[in-house]
Amino acid sequence: MPYGPPRDASLDGHLVDGAFRYLTVATGICFAIVVVVLGVVLVFHRRRAGRVAHYTHGGRRRDHVLTLGVALAMFVGIDAVLAGQSLGHLEARFWNWPDADPSAVRVEVTARQWAWAFRLAGPDGRFGTRDDVVTLGELHVPAGRKIYLKLHSKDVVHSLYLPAFRAKIDAVPGATTRLWFEAREPGRYEVGCAQHCGVSHYKMRGEMVVTPDADWKRWVERAAEDGRLRYDASPDQAKDAWDWDQG
Repeated sequence: MPYGPPRDASLDGHLVDGAFRYLTVATGICFAIVVVVLGVVLVFHRRRAGRVAHYTHGGRRRDHVLTLGVALAMFVGIDAVLAGQSLGHLEARFWNWPDADPSAVRVEVTARQWAWAFRLAGPDGRFGTRDDVVTLGELHVPAGRKIYLKLHSKDVVHSLYLPAFRAKIDAVPGATTRLWFEAREPGRYEVGCAQHCGVSHYKMRGEMVVTPDADWKRWVERAAEDGRLRYDASPDQAKDAWDWDQG
C-alpha cells in the first residue's frame, strides 16, 4: 500500500498486521452500522406532514439497557477478542525469548542522545573483549536467525523502532530491556527512535543491514579484526559493554 506500513520483513510481523486489520475491520463495521441507524432515523422519524417528531433524552430503563448491551457487545467483540489474541501471540512468540538458542545472534544496544551503538561479541563469544564488533547507527544481522537484543540507555528514555519488523522497545536509563525478531530476507531497513528524546531526536536514525548468513559471518570476521586494531584497554573504552548474563 502506498500509504500503509512498510513491507513486513520479519517472521512474526504478520501477527501485528493481523491485529491491526481486525481492529480496522471491526471498528469499520461498527461505524457502518451507526451510519445506517442514523440514516434510518433521519429518513423515517423526521418531522413531516401528519407526523410530529418525538424527542427523548434516553432516560428510560430500556434506553439504558440498550446502550449497555451495545457497549458490551462492542467491548467483547473488539477489545476482548483482540486482547485475547494478542496475549496468546505474546506468550507463544514475542515473549518466548531465545535464551537457550545457541544459534541466536546476541546484540547489546546502547542508546544515547542521539545515536544507537550496537555491540556484537566477536569469535570468543564474550562481550567487552578485544574482538567485540561495535558499530554506530548501523546494525548487521543475518537472515533466517533469531536476533536477540538487550538495550541500555545512557541518558534519557529512547525507543528502538524497527518498522519493517513491526517491533519496538524502550531503552530506559538504569534498566535492561530486551527484544527479539527474525529477518526473513536480506535488505536494508530503517532503524528509528519512537520516543522524543531531545532537540535532535529527529537525527536518531540508523540502518539495519540483513545479509545471508554466510555473508554476515564473513563481515563479522573482518569487523572483529578491525576491532582488535582499534581496541583500547582503558576503562573508558569498555564502559558501554556489559556481561550478557547480567544484563
